[in-house]
Amino acid sequence: MTRRIVLYFFLMSSFVSVGQQMVNHQLIARNLGEKEMHDGIVLRTFGFAQSFSEQPSIPGPTLYANEGDSVVLDLFNVSQGAPHTIHLHGLDVNQENDGVPHLSFEVHHMEHGYYYFVAPHPGTYFYHCHVVSTIHVQAGMYGVFIVKPADGSNITWDGGHPYSQDKLYTMSEIDPLWHEDSVMEHDHDTTQTIHEVSIPEYHPSYFLVNGQSEQQLLEPDIALQTAKEEVSFLRMANIGYLANRVTFPEELNAKIISTDGRPIVNPEISDTLWISPGERYGVLIEPIVDLIDSIEISYVNMNTLTSEDIQYVPVLVSGTNGLNEVLIKRPFELYPNPSADQFYIKSFGQAYDCIKIYDAMGRLVHIENHDNTEKKSININLAEGIYKVEILLSQCVLDTLKWIKR
Repeated sequence: MTRRIVLYFFLMSSFVSVGQQMVNHQLIARNLGEKEMHDGIVLRTFGFAQSFSEQPSIPGPTLYANEGDSVVLDLFNVSQGAPHTIHLHGLDVNQENDGVPHLSFEVHHMEHGYYYFVAPHPGTYFYHCHVVSTIHVQAGMYGVFIVKPADGSNITWDGGHPYSQDKLYTMSEIDPLWHEDSVMEHDHDTTQTIHEVSIPEYHPSYFLVNGQSEQQLLEPDIALQTAKEEVSFLRMANIGYLANRVTFPEELNAKIISTDGRPIVNPEISDTLWISPGERYGVLIEPIVDLIDSIEISYVNMNTLTSEDIQYVPVLVSGTNGLNEVLIKRPFELYPNPSADQFYIKSFGQAYDCIKIYDAMGRLVHIENHDNTEKKSININLAEGIYKVEILLSQCVLDTLKWIKR
């Protein structure tokens, strides 16, 4: 035992050089998590947590280090059945610490696995399990690893762009059929380098930003709040199986400055950004006007090039700084969403006199007067699709909501 402790101390001493910091992160791998979706449905998940008192989250905890730090990731696997690993997606690490099972190692039930590396250049990276990764990533075993400059300052990289606010948006999807026990509890043969697991065809019905969707995106920790002429750094990351087409309001003056942790030689000013699965982009915004709008995120099937869903991240630009106390909250709520032929409008005491529903082509398909109840039931027989619901008072639009008919 003494020999092992001395050897471990020697390795750690060699690992940290003068001027570096030692950064330790522990991730607890669990396969009995639960995730409540925006419509109240609860799904089984796999995931990572940092303590036994918390549910594994989707995405997993965001991990941080500064450039040049010596990092130790301690993976403690308490899952029964499948082993797990940590693959450091986009980070420049050696093969032994890369988390691909047959090229490095697997971490089995009640075992610890340690990953050692020096944090490379600043950027936004993923970590995820690489055991039967198609299923384990969908199950929720992923998160973001952020490397900041050596001094930890709010600069994109040494000699890069300073900013006031750093905001992370991680896009993904969920197909509930992939979260059934029949898929999650697959057999695992440790003698095989390639595992064959029968899974249904992928048809996601939940489309996530930071693990949330629909009305959940109104929460202040997701909504983008900034001030005129204030520079914000948006980290846009896609770990789903669909592509993302991100459309920024023109007034944000979005500039795409980095991709996959590398600066772009000629930054591009554009209100549209395409992000394929596994990609990460850095975007600077500097609005010059007050604004209440949203960032539109479309989830695009790469086989058909059709949009399967659109999510909206609220944007509030104020003329002054200090917006931490501002709560973006819509005056109306539509639920359940998606739904069949019936949904409800909750008004939170707000007065309105009319509801109009438009199809994806902008055609008015339904109009209904308000009956002065705080929660109004809408019954309407329409084809499946995405609809716009306008709530009006004296012909002025008070709110616009999206309804998905399933």
